Amino acid sequence: MRQNLLSLLTSGTVIFIELSMPEPMSDYSSAAAHNTASRKVLFYTIALCIPLLLLLLAELVLRQTRLYQPYPLVVPVATMPGYQQANPQLINRYFATPEQAPQVSPDTQYFLAEKAPGQRRIVFIGGSSAAGFPYGRWGAPAAMLQQRLKRLYPEQNIEVINLAMAAINSYTLLDISDEVIALKPDLVLLYAGHNEFLGVMGVGSAFAGEYSHATKLLYLKLRKLALFQALQRVYASVSPPADLQPDRTMMAQIARHTEIAHNSALFKAGIAQFTANMGLLLSKYQAAGIPVLLSTIASNEADQPPFVSARPALPEPDVLQLQRALAAKPDIASWHFQLAALYRHQNAPGQALHHYQLAREHDLLRFRAPLAVNEAINELSKAFAAPLVDGEALLRRHSPDGIIGKQLMLEHLHPNQLGYFWLAEAFLAAVQQQLGRTIAASAVVSPQQALADIPLTEVDLALAEYKVRQLKADYPFVATPQQITFAASDNPFSELARARSNGLSWLEASQRLVTLYQQQGRISDAAKVAGLLADALPTESHLAFVAGQLYFDSQQLPLAAYYQRKAVAMAPDNTDYRLMLARSYYYQQQLSRALNEVEQILALQPEHPVALRQQRQLQQQLTTGD
Repeated sequence: MRQNLLSLLTSGTVIFIELSMPEPMSDYSSAAAHNTASRKVLFYTIALCIPLLLLLLAELVLRQTRLYQPYPLVVPVATMPGYQQANPQLINRYFATPEQAPQVSPDTQYFLAEKAPGQRRIVFIGGSSAAGFPYGRWGAPAAMLQQRLKRLYPEQNIEVINLAMAAINSYTLLDISDEVIALKPDLVLLYAGHNEFLGVMGVGSAFAGEYSHATKLLYLKLRKLALFQALQRVYASVSPPADLQPDRTMMAQIARHTEIAHNSALFKAGIAQFTANMGLLLSKYQAAGIPVLLSTIASNEADQPPFVSARPALPEPDVLQLQRALAAKPDIASWHFQLAALYRHQNAPGQALHHYQLAREHDLLRFRAPLAVNEAINELSKAFAAPLVDGEALLRRHSPDGIIGKQLMLEHLHPNQLGYFWLAEAFLAAVQQQLGRTIAASAVVSPQQALADIPLTEVDLALAEYKVRQLKADYPFVATPQQITFAASDNPFSELARARSNGLSWLEASQRLVTLYQQQGRISDAAKVAGLLADALPTESHLAFVAGQLYFDSQQLPLAAYYQRKAVAMAPDNTDYRLMLARSYYYQQQLSRALNEVEQILALQPEHPVALRQQRQLQQQLTTGD
């Protein structure tokens, strides 16, 4: 029995040991494993955070140095507190170093950093046609539109800001969209599409054209980092210098893939990038509650032969010969252009237009947008319920046979002063509808009257003609660059234009022009230029006052009061300004407003003799109704 008990105890001990010993060992192993895993997670987290923190520190440090250049869309005006302008160095945003960037910039226009109460702000964006090349700010459709709105709504504060710039396309328009939204526009107007192939970052451009759409979008994001900019500069410093030709035109510098066939891979990529970028852009504006007016775009059909054709033109062909040739090879741009001219000569404008458009479609050098761009604009308008402005259709309506040519175009796609005017007219009705503005019967201005009032002068036209000659003296218009000079002339306007080409400022030239017009007795023209000076320098009360005086002298009373109100707003204690405004109101039969200005003068100077006399006269007229 004793032996059995011993066996049982032994057995029990064994069982005890077997059943109870593994449990504490399992807890210990699990805790150890958990601690090891936690340490590993902590180690890897710290290891990952250290370089990230170092990168963040480097980014913050670099942002305090000159190596970081964000190139914002707008910058403060140093001499005008509270005002800003488009950044003249904006194009540098898209290049590793400023030396690599083309010499283009938005035109100078000063506007309030904070929109004034009751002000309606319109922003115009696009490429060189939207910018008004070769006339500059005052020939742009934005300026034409501002001039129209000024006459139609002289009592209201409607501002049109032009942020368009040559050589850019939908990538830049998308890139600046958040900054445009920050300006709090009531309306955005868009005229763009010609630069999708050969503009900056276009699919065939010498400027960053070789990368994919996704890579370019990523680049636009990374370019905002100081670290990325520093790496770009390092890479640029060790890379072979770019083959820059600053004495050549933009068109001569920008074309890399000079031949892009219709419906080729590059052609389709250009249309795809335009559609995708514009879709993203419209989504942003839509989310911000800002309506966008899209316009179809136009180019020279009748008077611009294809830049590059797959085959040369045929020598003195007839219609039948060209028809047979095109039946065999339908993608020859030069043959379509020849056939279009023959059809037009035979008074068959419909067939002529068809072949002019095919000539543009098959032009291998794509400085003019193909039909697919306007088709994309139409589809985007429908998809985003964005109002469509058919700028091309209006230009066609004012062209012989409905075929756009030299009557409205200076060369391949830039309108002349009349073409830009009609582009602005195309936007006008839609702008009025969007802003909900009604016109007083007394303020109705016909297009013919407005055309005589476009904000361009003989000096602007002469200078523009010189710029176009310069453009056409280089690739792709001629094979070898030609030297262009601005010959001296006895014509004072041509001489002012020549001085402008040699560096005379627009401000100085305009001041001389006002004097010249006055000497010639052309007071309406003097008033127009004085008004542009006042618009250009919105803090100079004396310029607004002079414009008001000249408009009064030319019997354009609503515009006289428009500028006199501006002068009074800037210098409310100037009694001369208020007297002249009271006079303008008086001659418009706005007697109560005239009396109010007179009483404001008397509040400042109770014994002012002229104001006292006018007060008695106005009170009597208001009492008797005379």
